[in-house]
Amino acid sequence: MNIEQQQQQHQTSNSNKCDSDKCQKVKRFVIIALLITIGILSWHFYEYFHSKPLPKTPDDVLSLSQALFAEESAASEYLFKVNLQGKTSSGARDDRAAQPLFELHNDLLARNGNSTTALLQRLFNNYELDVGVAEQITADHEQEQLDFLRAVMNTRVMKLSMRFLERKDIVSGDYDDQLKLLQDLWFTPYSRGKGIVGSSSFEHVFLAELREHSVLGLHNWLYFAEQEQQGHVDYKGWIKRADTGRPNQYALTIRFSLFGIQKPYGGFLVGTSPELDMSLFTVCFLVTPEKEPCEIQLGTAKLSVVSHVWNWNNKRLIASAYVEIP
Repeated sequence: MNIEQQQQQHQTSNSNKCDSDKCQKVKRFVIIALLITIGILSWHFYEYFHSKPLPKTPDDVLSLSQALFAEESAASEYLFKVNLQGKTSSGARDDRAAQPLFELHNDLLARNGNSTTALLQRLFNNYELDVGVAEQITADHEQEQLDFLRAVMNTRVMKLSMRFLERKDIVSGDYDDQLKLLQDLWFTPYSRGKGIVGSSSFEHVFLAELREHSVLGLHNWLYFAEQEQQGHVDYKGWIKRADTGRPNQYALTIRFSLFGIQKPYGGFLVGTSPELDMSLFTVCFLVTPEKEPCEIQLGTAKLSVVSHVWNWNNKRLIASAYVEIP
């Protein structure tokens, strides 16, 4: 091979190498462009499914409860298990349930530290259960309350509830006004006797309270499950049950003891989110006359919410609110 042929072969090789480099660059460009396109489309799909417009605001509480339940995600069977065991009555004295009611998987429930469930659980150790002991509300406690309420306000369930209340001229459409409504209604400390400020709507409904030899409140399934895990609750059996048609989501009335103090009759919604419970109790309390049943429907379960008023410093607060099964 002469010198001229060698030069031509070398030029051809360089040309092929350049073509190969160009092809690699083009391929990289195409791949990057495809990834960007997929990312943009994925974001639009996310926005569509997670930020889609809320449904039309219902005219009455019954329709609202149905709409709220439709917005509520079905509870995952992996988050907790329910073991109902024996049926009982409020007047019984035996134990019809040898095992706990709930098996709670806290690692899964609290995986997202910013979820309403995780933020609710963070509040459970902020209170003195004895109503005869004054509450010591710290700055950290107030911040945790605010974090929880803001997370609840950001849910579709509470947004729809606030639109309903706005339509009823109970609150304005301003975010701060709506947040203040929830803060005042649920977290204003008040006294249940002897001038000792040791109670609040939130503590009574979402946790529990003790007064002498009585258990007050405890109308939230997550708090009940946590107290069971800690050995403070002894479940005695179930009295009534109303299924919603979804696995692990229903209304339940039971008999149990807390710290050895018997509560012959109590109940809560099982498997529901904090925002659904708070929405239903808030709306029913604000639009229904005291002690009158507030009719709701969650799936196939036809229920009512009963609420009681506590007047404190010119504020109309929640003395109690709970679900009743016909």
